[in-house]
Amino acid sequence: MNTAKIDLHLHLDGSLNIMWAYKKAIQRNVVEKNTTFEEFYDLLFSNNGFHSAQSIRKFELVCDLLQDYEDLEDASYDLARRMNDLGIIYTEIRFASQQHCKKGLSQYEALKAVIDGANRAMNEYPIKVGIINCLMHKGDSASFNYKENMETIEVTEQLIGKGAVGLDLAGFENNCDYNEYAPLFKIAKKKGIPFTMHAGEMGIGEHILDALKMEPDRIGHGINCIQDERYIRALYERQIPLEVCVSSNVKVDRNYASHPIREMIERGLKVTINTDNMIFSRTDTVNEHNQLRMIGLDDETLMKCTMNALDAAFCDEKTKQELKDKILLP
Repeated sequence: MNTAKIDLHLHLDGSLNIMWAYKKAIQRNVVEKNTTFEEFYDLLFSNNGFHSAQSIRKFELVCDLLQDYEDLEDASYDLARRMNDLGIIYTEIRFASQQHCKKGLSQYEALKAVIDGANRAMNEYPIKVGIINCLMHKGDSASFNYKENMETIEVTEQLIGKGAVGLDLAGFENNCDYNEYAPLFKIAKKKGIPFTMHAGEMGIGEHILDALKMEPDRIGHGINCIQDERYIRALYERQIPLEVCVSSNVKVDRNYASHPIREMIERGLKVTINTDNMIFSRTDTVNEHNQLRMIGLDDETLMKCTMNALDAAFCDEKTKQELKDKILLP
């Protein structure tokens, strides 16, 4: 059995080394000085997935730890290093540069710091890493942070092919009319920037159809496609890769075995297996594969999901061939 794995949906802020994060939180006065490690751990661990605006606020705490170039670079390096230690051969780390400008960094500098950290890891370890920059859902309309989202597109264009590999749309997807983001992604497409979009994760499956109108290269999560046959049929006909993150979407209202991933695979959807947030969901890529074996996915199915991820990766064909050779090693 080949153990080489790919993770396309991995949030930097949600996957920090928790002991590093605790020490930084004390140093940066992000939490009270008398906060214990156990209390800090409890602050970060989400036991109800990401189905509400309240749970998304956990990201605000960790983003406050990542407002300096050094901290962003260190966090990116450390995450790539830990993924390498897990046997991951390729990962795409995503974050939102606009969330890291509270202390004077520009979005360009924030993105460059994360790229530099990934490059440092790639110089020391065999893992390959790409950086995805996230546009954000904020406020009650897309106009709330339109300027910041436009800047996200612009700085990503400047660094595409230099460590940045694409864009995403993240945040609480029920804030406003999903279609309001279409003009932004029309610009991204015109610039030739690959992009994925969180859609159909937080209760409204119809966002999948909205996302498909914007012609993304992938969809993040997409699990609420099972709400309506139209959503499943649209995904099947398009064969768009889905970045499924099972542990992230279980918790209180859905146990692991009842997650729709098995149905999605059985219906012929192009599923990939990912982590999402290592801290908040207390998981990693290896654990996801092991858990999926426990609920009936065999090695052949898991390999197909890995090959789907390889096909969907935002890297060049040369890199894909190198990764394929590692995956198919006897």
